[in-house]
Amino acid sequence: MKKLFIWVCIVVITVQGLFAQSQLDELFEERGELVFSFSVENSTPKLLSSLSKMISIDKVNGTEVVAYANSQEFESFLELGIDYTPLTAPSMLQQPVMKSVIPERSVNDWDYYPTYDAYVDMMNQFASDYPDLCELVNIGQTGEGRDLLFIHINNELGVDQDEPEFMYTSSMHGDELTGYVLMLRLIDHLLSNYGSNDRITNLVNDIDIWINPLANPDGTFAGGNNTVYGATRANANGVDLNRNYADPEDGPHPDGYAYQIETLAFMEFAENHHLSMAANFHGGAEVINYPWDTWSQLHADDAWWQYVSREYADTVHAHAPSGYLTDLNNGITNGYAWYTTSGCRQDYMNYFQNCREVTMEVSAQKTPSAGLLPSYWDYNFRSLLNYMEQSLFGFTGLITNQVNGNPVAAKVYINNHDNNNSWIYSELPLGDYHRVIKSGIYNVTYSASGYYPKNIPSVFVSDRQINQLNVQLEPIEGLNAEFYASKTIVGVNSPVDFTNESSGVDIVSWNWVFEGGSPSSSGEENVTGIEYDTPGDYNVSLTVSDMNGFSNQEVKDEYIHVYESYIMQNGQASICRALFYDAGGADEPYSNNQDYMFTFFPGEANKVVLMDFLSFNVEDEADCNYDYLEIFNGPDDSYPLIGKFCGTNSPGEVRSSDVSGALTVHFYSDDSEVRLGWEAVISCDSNVGMADLMSPQIAIYPNPVKDLLIVETDGFVDQVVLTDLFGRVVYQHAMEGNKISIPTMDLAKGIYLISCQAPGQKITRKIMVE
Repeated sequence: MKKLFIWVCIVVITVQGLFAQSQLDELFEERGELVFSFSVENSTPKLLSSLSKMISIDKVNGTEVVAYANSQEFESFLELGIDYTPLTAPSMLQQPVMKSVIPERSVNDWDYYPTYDAYVDMMNQFASDYPDLCELVNIGQTGEGRDLLFIHINNELGVDQDEPEFMYTSSMHGDELTGYVLMLRLIDHLLSNYGSNDRITNLVNDIDIWINPLANPDGTFAGGNNTVYGATRANANGVDLNRNYADPEDGPHPDGYAYQIETLAFMEFAENHHLSMAANFHGGAEVINYPWDTWSQLHADDAWWQYVSREYADTVHAHAPSGYLTDLNNGITNGYAWYTTSGCRQDYMNYFQNCREVTMEVSAQKTPSAGLLPSYWDYNFRSLLNYMEQSLFGFTGLITNQVNGNPVAAKVYINNHDNNNSWIYSELPLGDYHRVIKSGIYNVTYSASGYYPKNIPSVFVSDRQINQLNVQLEPIEGLNAEFYASKTIVGVNSPVDFTNESSGVDIVSWNWVFEGGSPSSSGEENVTGIEYDTPGDYNVSLTVSDMNGFSNQEVKDEYIHVYESYIMQNGQASICRALFYDAGGADEPYSNNQDYMFTFFPGEANKVVLMDFLSFNVEDEADCNYDYLEIFNGPDDSYPLIGKFCGTNSPGEVRSSDVSGALTVHFYSDDSEVRLGWEAVISCDSNVGMADLMSPQIAIYPNPVKDLLIVETDGFVDQVVLTDLFGRVVYQHAMEGNKISIPTMDLAKGIYLISCQAPGQKITRKIMVE
């Protein structure tokens, strides 16, 4: 534990009187979360980033910080020894006006909060009253059985159209409820004004609209279905959903929690739709927060983000009283410049889904008096329409096959502009694309597998205008079968997905054969869930055929490597082929309060254990005193310590030099904060060093590498091949002399494998590209 002070009892004097540990325990038992404030002398991004990985920071104003925490998170915070002040939860500052029966539209003043049942009834009523304009879509249920509902608005439901998909969603923080009512009213406004208001009619006709008023109903109705009094920020599991998404910088599970059921539902929704723009609504501040939240680098479209955020805020200012929506830079801010967070939905959608999503903080009070809700609508509804309308501007068009006119799924990349997944893709079945961007002249490249890329050097864009730009791509003649696997090193019965990357025109069939797999074959273009029940190295082949009967086959020999799996526990094994995970296994974090010892002995005579870590992530601390992994050179922890590891400081490749050939691993975790742990391959090596076995001698450096990898030998090496962990070749070259330089500056960060082939010999090493 991170104990700067030892506290026997924590007593904090507040304006409310004595707040003791027993009261904290009672509060966590009743509500599951605490709202509190504290001061920091210097609220640097680094400090706030460190704190945000421990607690949910809600607001930063100079040196004052407001945060939320569940009991586990708060215990970690207490160990920092920072004075704090408990606050009354925003949802408990006043009794809200609730309605369980919704008034007729003609007398609906929208000055109330609907109960949960009234909310569901209202959503159903929209679909019932306007069956030709909208449908109710349920994307899943929460842990407590409440529905995650969308109203899908389109003038031609069920028909694929050349139009952008747009999403509004609110209240993923369950106690931030202004947007909850605003979204319900926006749905009603769009439906009831269609056909009579030209602007509304055009928006519904030209945009595929999705609106979700309540993304965290378990948090909103934590006090029961009939009231939003007592609403919580987190979901029923005490997890902040706006810290629970994969992060561009910190990867999956940056908060240390498994993806929540709500997170999974929205990620699946995003995967199944081709969203061009989106926004999620919050409260507690009044500001439009645009990407990025996780890092200081600016979004490629930062100028556009400032433009559309400024348009939203300035339009509000023209219709609201002085002082509303004026936080930070007069109502707009870059997320990182405000305070940095990881795992936010905004960054997930922008980076992983190529969608422009923004965070809209629309009321300083998280759960304002219901009587104020009509005023917030009057302030914001014009800006809500403006932001939605922005999805129609920029440049757009259809991408098709030059030969037969068929639609093509292609990448639309702006040269010397796009970065960090800011490019977009066209969508099948129409091949339409929609690229929002600030006014300017852009050099654009269109590319797709099986086609020659096409460059258009001068694409003109004006603000609030559309440039229609249809593109035809010339197909590459002939067929070329190609594919890759989601992972090539897997445990027994661990599912593997296979993605087709074949090129050619009019491919009509895909014939997969999975040696040792179940099922052993498939005719699908992309295949998911292949499992292997026996350790070994297995071939995979794909044969593609076109409509003229021509075929091409790709066979990858010994492509899938299947291992027995071991997780961290007390025990031992004699093995020469295995995968070794932390106690959470392949996909989940390890747990708190673990203290395990495991020994691997070589499963073959005259061999030693080789442990190669493919990934490593445990809680970080300068001296590795929180959570840590120790590796000992021998059959127990009395043998020499090879190293103590924490954070992302991977042990890399560890080889026993003990006469027993064994390696012993000890893992310890304290009672707060967990990470994803590790994955390592266990194998056996000769009991003499690789350098003694290899002739010629080969040096590969530096490792980790940033820009240039050097391979140097004192003899003859025939071939050097660099692959990623999917088995895809990223570099291959004959080595004509004694030294070769491999450029790595354009490779994505991560682990790669380099193989050097000499006559009768082959050496493979893991390389980390930074």
